[in-house]
Parts: sequence; structure tokens; C-alpha cells
Amino acid sequence: MLEFVQNNWVSIVGAIIGLLYLYLEYKANIMMWAASIVMAAFYIYIFYDTQLYASMAIYVYFFAASAYGWILWLTKYKRTETDSGVTIHAPKSSIIPIIGGIIVVFVIIYLLLIHYTIDQDYLTIGDALTTSLNIVALWMISRRWVEQWLLLIPANAISSILLFVQHDIMSGSLFVIFFIVSIFGYYKWKKLAITPPKLT
Repeated sequence: MLEFVQNNWVSIVGAIIGLLYLYLEYKANIMMWAASIVMAAFYIYIFYDTQLYASMAIYVYFFAASAYGWILWLTKYKRTETDSGVTIHAPKSSIIPIIGGIIVVFVIIYLLLIHYTIDQDYLTIGDALTTSLNIVALWMISRRWVEQWLLLIPANAISSILLFVQHDIMSGSLFVIFFIVSIFGYYKWKKLAITPPKLT
């Protein structure tokens, strides 16, 4: 057991932090941003140490975006007497920018991956897709949009499949949990969402 922990401590610590973040996100607890910052800092160190600089750069973005999201939740999104919840639905006008953002980020990451890696096509496409979904979802979370889960659900499902294909059973199983919790998280945030008052 001790040998297993010693050989897999990175995956174990990453899993613990990831589960803590997901639980706090499910609860729409502001401390999810603290967990996200810790998780990002952890992976920045790991990817720097393993010289995976592209992955490290993504987590630098996650670190900065998490700090930004925390500041927004502390200031702009403080509850008021007319604010009955902590989440809101994304405005319909955001649908095209969200889809466009996913496509643009996907293309950029895909081009970087095919230039700097030698992975099989399905791994490269899957990696670029899940990363682009997560990047846009994190931006949506900073705005408290319920629909961010609709990006995380497929992202976690695809990540799980890719990890199982790569024979990383532990991480693949973790993302199955992420996938299931994401579905429940979507319905949880819908219940917490603010219903705009009807104009009379």
C-alpha cells in the first residue's frame, strides 16, 4: 500500500484536490475558487517538472481565471435582498460567443498539439476538445452561468474515455465520477438559479 502511494502520489493528490473542487462547485460554494487555485498551482509545478510546457500554460490560465472568478464572486456577485440565489442562466445572446469561443480555442490548441506532439489523431482531437470545453466552462463559471455544466459533462466523459484508452484506470475512473457529479451539478445549479422577477 505504501509503495502504491509513493508511486502514485501525484495522481492521488490531484484526485483529492479535484474531488474537493468538484464538490465545492456542485454546492456553488465560493471556496471552490480557492480549491481551483491550489489545483492549478499543483499542476503548474507538475507539468513544469515534467517539461510539459503546453499543459503547464493551460494551468497558468486556469490559475489566473480562478483568481479572476474568485474576485468576481467576492465583489460583483455579492448577494443582495433581491438576489435569491447564487447562480443564473446564461443569456441567449451568449450562445453564439460560447460556441465560437469553443471552436477558436479548439483550433488553436489542436494546431499546437499537432505541431508539438506525436499523439494519434483521436487523442489529439479529444485532448483539444476537452481542453477547449474546460477553458470556456471556467469563464462561464466566473459568471455563475448554470449552463457551464453542459460543457463539463461531455468534457469529463471524453476525458474518461481517453484516459481508459491510455490505460490510466485510476484517472479514468476519477473522470467517470466527475462526469456523474457534473450531471447532478447541472440540476443542482438550476435549482439555485435566480428567476428574474416578472415585469408588471
